[in-house]
Amino acid sequence: MNIKQALLRASRELEENKVSEPEKSAEFLLRQALGSQSDTRCGIEWDKAKLLANPDYELSLAQEKKFREFIERRRKHEPVWYITGKIEFYGLDLEVNENVLIPRPETEFLVEEVVAVIPAEAGIQSNHIKILELGTGSGAITLALASEVRSSKSDVQFFASDIVEEALKIAKKNAKKLRLEKDIEFRQSDLLDNWDGEKFDIIVANLPYIPHEDLSFLALDIHRWEPRVALDGGKEGLEIYARLLLQAKDYLNENYQMFFEIGIDQGEKLKKLAEKYLPGSEVEIKKDYGDIDRIAIISFKKA
Repeated sequence: MNIKQALLRASRELEENKVSEPEKSAEFLLRQALGSQSDTRCGIEWDKAKLLANPDYELSLAQEKKFREFIERRRKHEPVWYITGKIEFYGLDLEVNENVLIPRPETEFLVEEVVAVIPAEAGIQSNHIKILELGTGSGAITLALASEVRSSKSDVQFFASDIVEEALKIAKKNAKKLRLEKDIEFRQSDLLDNWDGEKFDIIVANLPYIPHEDLSFLALDIHRWEPRVALDGGKEGLEIYARLLLQAKDYLNENYQMFFEIGIDQGEKLKKLAEKYLPGSEVEIKKDYGDIDRIAIISFKKA
């Protein structure tokens, strides 16, 4: 079987099973199957352009078998990232599985917002700042931040936690792979419950924010496969953020910032929660490129 035949067959099969983006899925998974099996016959690096430029390339038996395994899993709407076990986020290669939420491109916007304040904040609190990420999952956000800080002179300590032990295992594995394991302290914790005695300058979180009643309308890739604990934000989508804000005052230094990823039309609701639980703080809502409420920044600076 050659590349053209393999793609045609797989795309048709995925389309018949109502899988989203069948052609893109087939192309991506074929590139992964080709790359995962040793084959030096033509020395091709299997990016999309090379794949489409070699329609008559004959798959080896091992490559064909691997591709069929991938397509069988994709037929069941399993996300391609879980099938291959890896994803790129903020330029980092991360491992993912069904125990962690798949990092989205829009979450890079959250990272960029935090990175932008680190040089200004470093040195304000006892010559260093402490950053905590809650609900770390694969560790994507903290690892992206730590990789940025590593190349700067900023004095920053990183901490990260998740309620799910299996998720923390993935985060720690990714940290070790990126040689950042010594830069981050991981703890299992339900929000701030296991951080008693600690105070932070910055808290970052991409917590569940999808309203419970909306979960059933999500794409099958998400609804059927991604962890419910990382998606379900309760009745209005902000229940977990409300619980965090109720706790937060006892875990924040005098001057602080909190960065949250949120969803559609949640900006004003988040502002009201901040006003209720952190009076005197300022709240800024930033929209993404789709004009959707995406980042909430809660700040307090003592005059």
